[in-house]
Amino acid sequence: MRIDQDLEEKIKNTGRSRSEVVRDALRAYFEVDQPTLSKDQEVMVREIDRLLDEKILALNTVKQPPPKRKQKVFNAVKQEPGQADEIIRKAAQRILDYFDEGREPLNAEIAEELGLSSGSLGMYLKQVGIKATPTGRSGVKGRYFTFDQREKIEAFLGRD
Repeated sequence: MRIDQDLEEKIKNTGRSRSEVVRDALRAYFEVDQPTLSKDQEVMVREIDRLLDEKILALNTVKQPPPKRKQKVFNAVKQEPGQADEIIRKAAQRILDYFDEGREPLNAEIAEELGLSSGSLGMYLKQVGIKATPTGRSGVKGRYFTFDQREKIEAFLGRD
């Protein structure tokens, strides 16, 4: 807790540690083993009381979160039979292309290339056991398709 400079000086002038003074002030405030206080101590108790009230008020003030933006829906068209399989195959192939380039793609990158939301892509790929892993690469956090999934993706595409 930050205490005003003038109170810090008064605490130093008492010759006691800051903890002892604050502890005594809190005991006085809560009326626990209340010793007789000098005028200076009473002033400090009131100031600490004021500071604590400020802190409590600041902590209890609820900040409104920013309004959520609606995510653009790319895949609002009804699917034809077999369309899900085609989406999964294209996604799996694209992930392997990135692996061949030597990098692990973000779920959002693959989804954008296929015109899907990242959530929709995840739902499609989950059906065949391909899942993006939450992690960070080069300081960029996100859900990545990692190299350890190569065998599973290749098996799905029939490239064993």
